[in-house]
Amino acid sequence: MEPFVIETDRLVLDLPIPTDRDRVIEYCRDPLFERFLTLPWPYEPRHADFFLETFVPKGWARGNELTWAIRLESGGPLLGIIGWRRDHGDLGFWLGSPHRGYGYMTEATIAVTDRLIRELDLGEVAWECVAGNAASASVARKAGFAYSGEAPTRLAFRDGSHPLSWHGVFGANDDHSPKSGWPA
Repeated sequence: MEPFVIETDRLVLDLPIPTDRDRVIEYCRDPLFERFLTLPWPYEPRHADFFLETFVPKGWARGNELTWAIRLESGGPLLGIIGWRRDHGDLGFWLGSPHRGYGYMTEATIAVTDRLIRELDLGEVAWECVAGNAASASVARKAGFAYSGEAPTRLAFRDGSHPLSWHGVFGANDDHSPKSGWPA
């Protein structure tokens, strides 16, 4: 599958590239990532190299892992990453700490969800996060995902475990208004 760019009112979602390396390393060393994300820990430069030079291009080529860099403008600095995994039909995302609190991830999540449903003719897009990751759950709720309960993560963590997680789903006929029923 050929990578495609998604633009919103404020954002450009394009391919993460090797020149994003320093920002990927910096952001992925955030202590929150150790607790809530499946990324290697401690995060080392070789992990960023693999992600940018192998994982992202192969994911697009195979059509099984579609990953976008979140930027304010084309060619601009990396703010974060959002991606969709075909095997689980779900979105995953992270944002560098300096860029949190501006609604960027909600805007990116809405744009990617809509484009995936339209381009890939999906009936729904799923989402999950480790239970307690209130920031990720807030993004999913604000993007119109419906909370579907607690269960182990579909994606294994770095130690092979499947911690308890919160799950949500956005259907092809849903609107992006926040839904009730989310954990406090």
